[in-house]
Amino acid sequence: MAGDTRIDVLTAQDVAAILQVNRNTVYGLAKAGVLPSYNVGRKLRFSLDDVQEYIEAAKGARRESATAPAAAGRPAGPAEAAAAAAGAAARAPALITRGAFVIGGRDLVLDILANYLSAGGIRVLRSYESGYRELVSLYSGTVQAAAVHLWDSSTDRYNLPYVKRLAPGTPVVVLHLATRAQGLLVRRGNPLGLLGWADLVRTPLVLANRERGSGSRVLLDEKLRLLEADPYAIEGYEREIVSDLAQGMLIARGGADAGVGAERVHHQIAGLDYLPLQTERLDLVIAKTPSTARVIRAVRGFLGSEMFRNELVALPGYDFSHLGAKLYET
Repeated sequence: MAGDTRIDVLTAQDVAAILQVNRNTVYGLAKAGVLPSYNVGRKLRFSLDDVQEYIEAAKGARRESATAPAAAGRPAGPAEAAAAAAGAAARAPALITRGAFVIGGRDLVLDILANYLSAGGIRVLRSYESGYRELVSLYSGTVQAAAVHLWDSSTDRYNLPYVKRLAPGTPVVVLHLATRAQGLLVRRGNPLGLLGWADLVRTPLVLANRERGSGSRVLLDEKLRLLEADPYAIEGYEREIVSDLAQGMLIARGGADAGVGAERVHHQIAGLDYLPLQTERLDLVIAKTPSTARVIRAVRGFLGSEMFRNELVALPGYDFSHLGAKLYET
């Protein structure tokens, strides 16, 4: 291969952007054999599929969320979580999570909240599965809190219909985190002229699709069902992208034409344009048990604090106007 023109070939910088780590972390993962890599001349290269497999492994890794060194200036993401959890993987999951407050979901807001709780003396672990799966885990008792942004077409409401269906009879409190745009990520200039949901069916295109259970995938499948469209007629529908940043990178590099995602990806990956189509709600569902009562009080205290809000305002594409509002309680 004379060059690196294939869409699925990534540089260390590309991988660092997808995993939200620095390049030295990527080189370290490659050297340790945790993330497969190969050389083209003197340059290190990675395949998108290998990066996706690494992310899938990272999603299952739970770890204490005080995480990255203070000098890094930010909480660790799922990539660093997986690396840090490697040494603990030999221990039984029950031993790792026993006595901990496990927060499920992938949003950066959760990492920041976990850091605050950890600093307050609460042992917090993070789980990086989709909102749908985390709600099921909350019902089964393996996580104590789950962040969700799941749209229900029959009620045109977010989250509460899923809470009632997936965690029936479970005492919970639901706290609002943010609203944000959901829409189409497209290549810069929107070369196909996409304008809405129906264009995904009418226009021949390659879709960069998210994995089942993610809020973006649930929204897409609901919209396609309302259009009475055959999703499998859309090229790329069956290939699942397990990271929003990997999805954005694939579109920006020309490997796909469009994908359903959040606005913040447009701000993080160069070469993208964004078409907002719907406002979604991101909410935190917390199981009410004797062991979580103190944590719920702490969470509500942090969500209502000016210091916590000030940490969030720099995140692009979010509206935190009603941060901490109680939406539902049983």
